[in-house]
Amino acid sequence: MLCGISLLSLLENNKEVKDIQIFIINNDISENNIKNLDSIAKRYGREITYIPKVDLEKLAGTKIYVGQWNIGTFFRLFLGNILPLSVEKVMYFDCDTIIRHNLSELYELNLGDCIVAGADDCRSDNYRKEIGLDHGDTYINNGFLLIDLQKWRLLGLDKEFLSFISEHHGDITYMDQGVLNAILGKKKLIHELPPKYNAQRIFFDFSFDEIMKLRKPEHHCTEQEYQEAVTDPMIVHFTPTFITGTRPWNTNDHHKFTPEFLHYKALSPWVSSPLSKDGRKLKKRMATKVCRMLPRKMMIHQVSFLHVTVYPFLRSQKDKKKKI
Repeated sequence: MLCGISLLSLLENNKEVKDIQIFIINNDISENNIKNLDSIAKRYGREITYIPKVDLEKLAGTKIYVGQWNIGTFFRLFLGNILPLSVEKVMYFDCDTIIRHNLSELYELNLGDCIVAGADDCRSDNYRKEIGLDHGDTYINNGFLLIDLQKWRLLGLDKEFLSFISEHHGDITYMDQGVLNAILGKKKLIHELPPKYNAQRIFFDFSFDEIMKLRKPEHHCTEQEYQEAVTDPMIVHFTPTFITGTRPWNTNDHHKFTPEFLHYKALSPWVSSPLSKDGRKLKKRMATKVCRMLPRKMMIHQVSFLHVTVYPFLRSQKDKKKKI
């Protein structure tokens, strides 16, 4: 459903684009959902090519830890091999997105010597250090990527990605995002986009000043770029945050762009599908409740300490044990 709604928003706002090739990696999609996805594409005179999933754990030679996510998130690292050689440039979208404007200008962006473009993920330097990056190195969110597949294939990046996954025993902070940033960030091959191309929920749940205190990012967007992201984003990425918990497909969600998400849902084959309840485990729901009860400044201070200091430290200790 989420994939279909995201796809519908893309096609609805890019009707004038002459040629759009749509590829969906088939990670066990049901026949009924394939029928629904195809109906969306057909409505806009497009077609979908379904790409079989690959056995990444077999390729990497190790079990891959995915936690609350799905191993399908790693597929984007191997688009050079997964997609046909005729595809030389590609835009990758996570399913939990809506595309609000025409993306032709972005697609034609000259990447120069870079291979991939994405928006900064607003993390402290501790997250960079863990994957071997230096102070201020670009660290992007993988929810939206513009990729030069020709260069990607030429450099054989899939082999480097696999080596990194194997060396870390399949357990990397923020999973495939950590892998991509570790390899391409170190090589200075990432073109950074303004956050309006990947407006994550944290931008809507916190002010610019609050984010600076919460995340303490040494490398970050400007306040003007932040305002553009929350006012008129190109792509909205419905990432979860600890203070909110819900997302637009959950009942009683209050994201600024939930009405737009529901608008596209109403245009989709899932118009009658009911919104789901908050499916998080009790522990996470209680944490959100406690955060909301605390005075906001106190809550930001405490969560910042956990996010910026404690969690990266625990991860670093875990990494040391893996190397022993």
